[in-house]
Amino acid sequence: MSNRIELPLIDPLYSTYHNQGVSTAIGANNPSIRNWDLNNNMNLTCNRKFLQGFTTPEITIEGSPWFENPYIEKMWISTRFTKGYINPIIKEMLNQGYYVLFIHVDDYYVEGKSCYKERHLKHDGLICGCDQDEKTYCIYAYDNNWIYRKFWTPQKAFNNGRIAMRKKGIYTNICAIKVKEDEIEFEPVTVYNKLKEYLDSNIEKYPFEGEGNVFGIVVHEYMAEYLSKLQSGEIPYKKMDWRIFRVIWEHKKAMLERIVLIEQIYKMGNGFSEEYKSLVKEADTIRMLYASYHLKLRDAILPVIKKKLLTLMECERELLTLFVERLGKELEK
Repeated sequence: MSNRIELPLIDPLYSTYHNQGVSTAIGANNPSIRNWDLNNNMNLTCNRKFLQGFTTPEITIEGSPWFENPYIEKMWISTRFTKGYINPIIKEMLNQGYYVLFIHVDDYYVEGKSCYKERHLKHDGLICGCDQDEKTYCIYAYDNNWIYRKFWTPQKAFNNGRIAMRKKGIYTNICAIKVKEDEIEFEPVTVYNKLKEYLDSNIEKYPFEGEGNVFGIVVHEYMAEYLSKLQSGEIPYKKMDWRIFRVIWEHKKAMLERIVLIEQIYKMGNGFSEEYKSLVKEADTIRMLYASYHLKLRDAILPVIKKKLLTLMECERELLTLFVERLGKELEK
């Protein structure tokens, strides 16, 4: 066995949260894994709890976490039963070509992680390499500058984070994961049906007075309401969820990728994709404006973001409705 192992990573489709990035980042051996997300995972979803005092809308893309992907092999082990053999087990998983997903490790102790030496946080990440000479692990996660990347950290630091959780009665779990060899095809029919589902969403179907999760394009209206609560102070600035518009931006980028693929398959030209590019750009502008608000409290930015967001939603609804109609005609041929 080599004393240094480093498994390859590729750019993920979604990466706002660790549980999303892992799903496609580990697909170097089978890049067609990306088609699973492109086919199935496009529906925005959020929770209504923030309307009653919760500080995050928990916005995400339905089905995007790695553990929901049926084309990823998964083998869990609890460190409760590994005693002093956790490092050899991780090395053997890597040596056999498996990435090692971990949960319930305290970020405070893991050098390079997002909350290192700042606050205690039960968190997760992915081990994609190890160096037994240097006694380090290569971890793929948000670093202490909040950049999602791979970096090397001492194995001792990882173990300190694990031991800290164990002292609280919480055991770290690790999961050997690898993309299966199945070739996953891009499926326009599935995309067509999922797009109709995404568009079949409005405030009448998901009223503010309701409970539970909200799905589809109306999630934009809920994010606009979240901005209103930030502006009013009902949601404290210090507890704001700074990730929400990265989700929106990544959603638009992935949608553009689908549109381009379908235009190519059916030789539709590039009219829809060229128009949709402006929505991706606007989503990025919204993301950056919100980031500037996060860096420095400036309430005057929030109405600007809200207006842009609602306009984006209406433009997307109009464009995707036309696109779905065109795709439906192509599928009938």
